[in-house]
Amino acid sequence: MKKLFFLAFLALLAGFANAQSQKMGDLSPEEIAYTEVAYEPGSSAIMLVATADSKFFSQIFETLHFRRIKILTEAGKEYADIKIRYYRGDKGTEEIYGEKAQIINFVDGKPVITKLGKENIFDVDLGDGYREKRFVFPDAQVGSILEYTFRKADKNLEFLDGWTFQNAMPTLYSKYQVTMIPQLEYKTIGQGSNFFTKAERESNNGTYSWTLRNLYSLKEEPYMKNYRDYLDRVEFQLYRYQVAATTSGAEWKDFLSTWEKLGNEMIEYYSMKGFYRTNPIEKDALSIDLSGANETEKARKAYYYIRDNFTNEGVDWIYTNQTLPQLLKSKQGTPGELILAYMGLLKSMGISCEPVLIGSKGYGRSSIVPYPFLNQFDEILLLATLDGKPQFLDLSDPLAPFGYVDLDKHVSGGLLLKKNQSQLINLEIKHNSSEMIFSDVILDPESGELQMNYNVRSSYYEGLDQFHQVDNLKKAEKPLTDMFDMEELEMELRNVEVENLLEEKNYLNTKFQLAIAGAADQDMLVFNPFKFSSFSKNPFTQDFRVFPVDFGYAFQQSLVANIHIPEGFEIEDYPTDELLTIDGAPLIFTFKTEQIGQLFKVNAKIEVKQPLISSEQYVDLKFLMESIANKLKTPVILKKTVRP
Repeated sequence: MKKLFFLAFLALLAGFANAQSQKMGDLSPEEIAYTEVAYEPGSSAIMLVATADSKFFSQIFETLHFRRIKILTEAGKEYADIKIRYYRGDKGTEEIYGEKAQIINFVDGKPVITKLGKENIFDVDLGDGYREKRFVFPDAQVGSILEYTFRKADKNLEFLDGWTFQNAMPTLYSKYQVTMIPQLEYKTIGQGSNFFTKAERESNNGTYSWTLRNLYSLKEEPYMKNYRDYLDRVEFQLYRYQVAATTSGAEWKDFLSTWEKLGNEMIEYYSMKGFYRTNPIEKDALSIDLSGANETEKARKAYYYIRDNFTNEGVDWIYTNQTLPQLLKSKQGTPGELILAYMGLLKSMGISCEPVLIGSKGYGRSSIVPYPFLNQFDEILLLATLDGKPQFLDLSDPLAPFGYVDLDKHVSGGLLLKKNQSQLINLEIKHNSSEMIFSDVILDPESGELQMNYNVRSSYYEGLDQFHQVDNLKKAEKPLTDMFDMEELEMELRNVEVENLLEEKNYLNTKFQLAIAGAADQDMLVFNPFKFSSFSKNPFTQDFRVFPVDFGYAFQQSLVANIHIPEGFEIEDYPTDELLTIDGAPLIFTFKTEQIGQLFKVNAKIEVKQPLISSEQYVDLKFLMESIANKLKTPVILKKTVRP
């Protein structure tokens, strides 16, 4: 009923004024002379200007876009092919029209303008309702300036996409402007550090604008695969709309519901798909012994029944492609469908559990927006009460043991779905992920080899990550030695064994041996027992950082080397003790050595206490990581003693 009122109101909307934009061909001397991005040297191209101006026209939200790009290097020519994806669907949900484009080259210092014709501006059908508008700029050269403009119309007025300020290349000037109408009220949703601290804001009679300057390019950085969650963006969610104007004032209709109503709508959706019916899944599992001494044991058995008897394939999503009966028949489904089936099985055993909708890492938000709209969520978890304790459950990873939650779902909060009681909850997924690298170093008297015997214990998510590597090698029919970088070893690698105890004890053991032949005959033995630490190389090589550093979760890596000093040798040199950290101690490094008779012990520990570290601390973190890498790469040196 709410949408009927809304559509009726839309039919009354009228009036549209052409939006102003940058004038094509109107170049400044600075733009013509631009050859390098001072704050991001080596960039292949630069976005000189990027603007968008949005207005309402009847039942359409139309945005006029303008871009001006300059190619700075040969590699920058890739930006001469522009692709803009949009969703037309069956009803023309989005349309792009009014395209214009030109390329400006400079001959003897004078601009030569070539306008793009229809052969260079065209549409491509991508299937499933998606299309792509393409601009192909001919004769692109180093120094070329590319300009293009287009209008994009969107019939969806419930949620306005707004604007992302950054681009694949550095951006000098990025501005978004929107003119609202008094009959529609929107909640403004801003995101990103620059948006909140550096944006130039203007507001005048319903027209709002935000401008950002000198933005870094968008690209993946080490320990930040989910950079989309930290983009500088502005979006708008419809809050309410005017249905009538009377002498006593405007009459409004709320568009946003409450969390309770939104939850009830999703529960009804899942119920219609059959996932709240326990009989079908209960019958499907009749032949399986799901008994247990307690609720945790029962839930564990039910988890492995679903995980091992259904094929997990498809996109993890809050909506399902199948009903529960169809899933039980096909024996394959998306992670979301398997989670909901698992819920039904747990409920049939009398275990309290409810779905939780979350916005996964990489979906575009770093935290939940406190307004009840659904499109900020994309994946599902279960929250069960097992033996009186809350337990988050997931079926996203077909290799994960019971109780593990996919790392992309380790977010701060979600929407708990419970009839008439749905609400936002905090997510705290506890685990003790760690890695213990133990090495025992001896000089074998029989072979004369220096042998380094390793035992690596990887716990929880560290172990699961290791198991995925082992599983991929097994599927590819490759040896376990491919887990190691053989070129850097400079020693013989042998006897690699992997023991997976994740399901029983939450860890995975990896054993192997490294050997240096003829060591007994050498006057100096130089070796590094901590070569296999992931921290022995500094992953941070850039001079600057755009996004926070995200280690994913808190963990620690402990390294222990027991070096048995051979008869006739003594310690010549070794790394000194060290304690390192940065402000706030998000990461702590300790290094200690001790000699007890003929045993020389080396201990190191890296503790990541705060997995998300701001970009403002990047310079300090980079220096810390370089110091750690240097320490872990410093060799131990044994020297043969001179006998009289």
